[in-house]
This record gives sequence, C-alpha cells and structure tokens, in this order.
Amino acid sequence: MNPKRKALFAALPAVLALCACSQSGGDSPSDSLESQAPSSSPSSSQGQQSTPGGALPKPSASEVSFSFWTTFGQSNGEAVQAKADEFAAIVKEKEGVKVNISVEYQGSYDDVLGKISKGFAIGEVPTMAIAYPDHVANYLSVQGGSMVYDLDPYMNDPIVGFGKQEYLGDSNKGQIYDADDFVESFLDEGKHYAKEGTYSLPLMKSSEVMFYNKQAVANAFKIYRPDVLSDDERENFIAHMSWDEMMELSKIALENKDRVLSTLETPVWYDSDANFIISKMYQENIPYASVDSHGTGHIDFETGEAREKLESWMNKTKKEYDDGLIITKGVKNTYGSDAFKSGKVLFEVGSSGGTGYNNPEGSAFEVGVARVPANNDNPLYVTQGPTMAFLRSSKVSEEENDAKMYYAWQFAKYLTNPEVNDYLCIYGSEGYLPVRHSGYETDSFLEFMDGGEIYADSAKVLINDIDGNYLNTDVFVGSAELRSGIGGALTQVLTGTKGVTQAISDAISTAKTFFK
Repeated sequence: MNPKRKALFAALPAVLALCACSQSGGDSPSDSLESQAPSSSPSSSQGQQSTPGGALPKPSASEVSFSFWTTFGQSNGEAVQAKADEFAAIVKEKEGVKVNISVEYQGSYDDVLGKISKGFAIGEVPTMAIAYPDHVANYLSVQGGSMVYDLDPYMNDPIVGFGKQEYLGDSNKGQIYDADDFVESFLDEGKHYAKEGTYSLPLMKSSEVMFYNKQAVANAFKIYRPDVLSDDERENFIAHMSWDEMMELSKIALENKDRVLSTLETPVWYDSDANFIISKMYQENIPYASVDSHGTGHIDFETGEAREKLESWMNKTKKEYDDGLIITKGVKNTYGSDAFKSGKVLFEVGSSGGTGYNNPEGSAFEVGVARVPANNDNPLYVTQGPTMAFLRSSKVSEEENDAKMYYAWQFAKYLTNPEVNDYLCIYGSEGYLPVRHSGYETDSFLEFMDGGEIYADSAKVLINDIDGNYLNTDVFVGSAELRSGIGGALTQVLTGTKGVTQAISDAISTAKTFFK
C-alpha cells in the first residue's frame, strides 16, 4: 500500500471506534460434493425457530466460539480478524457475552470447497465460510439443504435483523442500513439457489473491467478515428464503444504496430474464458441455464435458436482469434496482466479485484479503465468476489449450532456495515467494492475515490458505468461444472482442438453427469 493510501486509513480506527461506541478470479471448480449424510441431522432446515413474539431466541450461553474459513491473503485476513476482535469487544460490552471468532485461511476457493465437502460427514465444518454461489449450491445438496442456514429469518428478525442494532453499525445519525441499502444484485445473488430462501450474503464484490494502454490507444485513434481529437472525446468513445468497434480498432493497431505500439503482439486479452462466453451469452440474449421447482438444473442453450446463436457467436470469436485480435487465459494458461504491463497487449479484460496487477512498474505508461465493450445498449456483467455461507455441524448439538449462528450472523452484518465494509474493501483487497449503497458515500470512500489511483478508476467504472447491471445465474448441483465446461469449450474452439458443435455438445454431456 502506498503512503497516500496508508494516510487515508490512519484515521479509520478512530471512526470505527466512534461507530462502535454509539483478491480473485477464477472459474468455479469442477469437483462435486459427496452426498454422504452427516451422522445426525438438525431438527429444522430453516435456522432457529422464531419465538411467539417473532424474534429468534437469544442463546443462553455466556461464551460462544466459532470459526470463519476464508481465502484471504495476509493483509485482508488480518483486517478481517481485527474486525472480528472489535465485534467481540462490542458484544461483550453491550450484551455481556464473550464471543471468540477465529478467522482461518484455508487456501483457494477450491480448497475451501474440498475441505467442507469432506468435513460434512464428520462435522468438521466452520460456522462461516467464504464461497462461490456454485459451492453453496453443492452444500445445499447435503441432507436436503439442512446443513446450510437460510438467512431470511435472520435478515427479518426484529432484534438482530438488518438495521436493528445501532451499536453494530446498523444505523448512524438517523440513517438505517437495512436490506434496501444493499446493491440489489449483490444481495439478490443469495436467492438464486434450487431451494427457496437466502443462503449466502455478499461481503465484497467485483466485476470485470477493461484496462487499456492510454498512449498506445491514443496512437491507434489517430488512424482509426482522426476526428476524435481530445483526450475526453477519446475516453468517452472508449467508455461506450461496442465490441465490434474494439475489434476494428484492434485490427488497425495490429496492422500499424510501428505507429501504435511496437511491442504489440495481441490487442485484446480476456482473463476468463468462462466469464467471456457466459457474459456474452447474456449480452446477446442467449439463454444460459435455469433450475426447476425440483432443484434440477437445465441447460437452456442445448438446442434450438439459442444453440444456433451460441454457435454463431463462437464462430465469430474464433475468427477474431485467428485474425490475431484476441487471446484468452485458457489459451495461454496465464493471466494477461504481465503481457499488458510489458506492452504486448493493448486491452486487458480482468477482474476489478485484480486491478493492482495491471499497474505497470515505475508508471511505464498511463492505464485507463473502462467497462468491457458489448454489442448492445444495456449490457449485463458478471458479479464476483467473496460471498459468505453459514453452516451447521453434525458434531455439536442443534442448540450449540444455533448459538454459533446467532453471533456469526451479527458478525457478518457488522462486516457489511458501511464503515467496516469500506475498510475491508480499500485496505488490502485492491479493487473490491462495498456491498452497500451507503458504502459509496462515507468520507473514507469518497477520499479514496478522489485519490486518482488506478483502484479508484476501476471502482468508478463499476459504480458509474456498470451501475448495478450485473447478471446472476441460477446455481445448482452441476452448475459449477457447466460453467467450467462451457469455458473450456471456448478454449477448445479457439485453439482448434474441437469444432464449435462438438465442443459445446461435449461440455453439455459432461456437465449433465453432475446434475441431480
């Protein structure tokens, strides 16, 4: 973190104390969960039962301990543990209950999935865990979904629900931070499961953005659009250009390397083959996948017009690849940030959560950030970033599970209050966004946005240009395999390993073997 960003956070602990007194981007894994049932099953699949007064019963225990399994690196992991300790101190003061929270790094998203998959059978699971929605869908396949807490009773509880506890940052100076304060698509992500309810809660979010070499693009514009003269006009054009216009610009840049960027190899690099094809399917109005009332997944592009449109798009993209205009991570088996920083790429499409990786050393060139071009006026974009799931353990009693959950829920709510959430997003996460609208209005976030760094530029694109237009796919057992399979199909088509029809058919057949 540079000195300017350190200075920004020097005052944050005081802000948080006052309130208290009152990275990354990868395709979902292809491993499926074992369906072995735990040795004991809970009495309810809907969380604690409400009391006659409508509130969840408060645990009688004077001390509660639980763990939070994460994928966070050292910086963000330490920040979350610090907030856990703050939360515990507040609860001890206000409620007299000692809460012990252990924030534990468990490796990658795949590692967390694997450990929880094996842990269900023996009760070795955390109360809280970072997960992709696809992972939560798999957890819901265990014991009829009873091992994952439905958050609806907690969200709506009159005592500990959203906006009810001022001392946990649920409100400030008359402003209540309830469910409506969440970015709608972020909170909605937790409702796209095969089982009715809300089974995950967003912690920090990111999406895909496009990084570009400002000087090289300016050189290309002198040939592509000599009528676009000023920096503002050019940046406005880039912010709104279509995918086809970017391909036209890329073709000109490749044909005029000596005048644009002498080291240029491939104009466009896309970091996720799966994100590429799925987001383009939504943007081109090609149905992707859905889940029926029985929780069974369906592939909506398998036949008919949807299949024809998908094959047409893949053939078009294959030509763009053959013309040397675009390359993907699947083809090269590496992210494009290094190629971008070394001047081999003009446009790099990657996660806003990895913004810092696209910042060249020593300011070798100025980096611009824009939304990923699309061929329609209202495109949708993938939403990524850490999501929290809440689990039961068969190793302890239902009463103990519910006691852990009662305070895990409040801790999760604390992590999403505007001040704390901003702290986590800016400190160490390097590109993630707050999950609440009010998080964009705090003094700390506004100061961060005025800093003029690439992180702020990336955040501005998500806030001002994407503006909540995110896509949420239905998730179910096998959706992770479908996602990785269709991404792999695109890679196979680009490299010529398989033809379009065969690649799609094989991806469908493989994914279906995981469906339930």
